[in-house]
Amino acid sequence: MKLRIATALVSLSLALAACTPTATTTSTGTTAAGVQRLSLGASVDIAAVGARLSALRAQQGLVRPLAHSAALQAAAQAHADDMARTGNLSHRGSNGSTLTSRMRAAGYSTCFGAENIAAGQPDTATVFRDWMASSGHRRNILAAQATQYGYARTNGFSVLVLGRNC
Repeated sequence: MKLRIATALVSLSLALAACTPTATTTSTGTTAAGVQRLSLGASVDIAAVGARLSALRAQQGLVRPLAHSAALQAAAQAHADDMARTGNLSHRGSNGSTLTSRMRAAGYSTCFGAENIAAGQPDTATVFRDWMASSGHRRNILAAQATQYGYARTNGFSVLVLGRNC
């Protein structure tokens, strides 16, 4: 019985692998299909980030929690990876990308977008403490227009992307 289950699992794994498209990656870090390849970045507890955002927003009367967005996660991760690779803390990517272009590249149709970036903090809790102490970053976190978020951290560079789909 155990052998049958193991055989079935191996067969299923092979079948799924065969269905996975392969992609050729270009020197710019994108696949031939134009999809940006991302790193795994640092291990981030996305649910804890969502809970932190919800708590901060609820303190200001914004009771609807933000939903996590895989597309915004991809945009945040791409920018965190880029900043970590170049060592440049900027809202403009090394390839000239902007928040809007990164959101579009991730497949997000945006009616609202905001981005917080940070570098050098030892952990996510400190990043959020620093952002809440900054009027512009705080305004982004508390933006009533935002309905979704993505958060990434790579080698001490943190990116929070907030958005609302059209």
